[in-house]
Amino acid sequence: MFNNYQDSMAICKTFGYPDLFITITCNVNWSEIRDFVTSKGLTAADRPDIVCRVFKMKLDQMMIDFKKTWLFWQS
Repeated sequence: MFNNYQDSMAICKTFGYPDLFITITCNVNWSEIRDFVTSKGLTAADRPDIVCRVFKMKLDQMMIDFKKTWLFWQS
């Protein structure tokens, strides 16, 4: 953790402090997760790999949206 902190401080020193701090959490009631586990007769707790994959897909898409759109670049 100390090394991660030092890395983040070096980034802030070079590029400046961030303007936003965005947190994303996973919801096991997302339709992608719910549809898969209910069709197999399971719960989301039975398949944490599926939950993790769906979360990663949504996180990647969010990052693509942030980088490709001008949402945060307009003054």
